[in-house]
Amino acid sequence: MKKLLYAAALCSLLLTAISLPSCKGGMKGIEEGEETQAEIEGAMMDGRMAAREFINKTWKDTIELQNHLLEARTRRVPYDTVNKPHCRAAFDSAFVSTIRTVRPDIAKELSK
Repeated sequence: MKKLLYAAALCSLLLTAISLPSCKGGMKGIEEGEETQAEIEGAMMDGRMAAREFINKTWKDTIELQNHLLEARTRRVPYDTVNKPHCRAAFDSAFVSTIRTVRPDIAKELSK
C-alpha cells in the first residue's frame, strides 16, 4: 500500500513539475498576445487609412499610380523596421481589402 501511495505522490509531483513551466509560458503568451493583438489592430487601422488616402488621390497614368502606391507604402515602414510579421500582414491585408471593397476598378488595375 505504501508503494502505491509513493507512486501516486511521485506521479503527482512529476505532473506538477511538468505543468508549472507550461502554465508560466502560457501566462506569458497571454500577456504578449494581448499586446500583439493591439498592435495588429493598430496596423489594420493604419492599412485602412493608407488605402483611403490612396483611393482619394487622382492619377493620370500608371507611373503616377505607382507613385501614389509608394506614398501609401511609406505608412508600412514602421512595421518593416521592427520584427512584426503579423502587423505587416495585417497592414497589407487591410490595405488590399479596403481598396477591393471601395474601388474594385483600382484593385483590378493593381492586380495586373
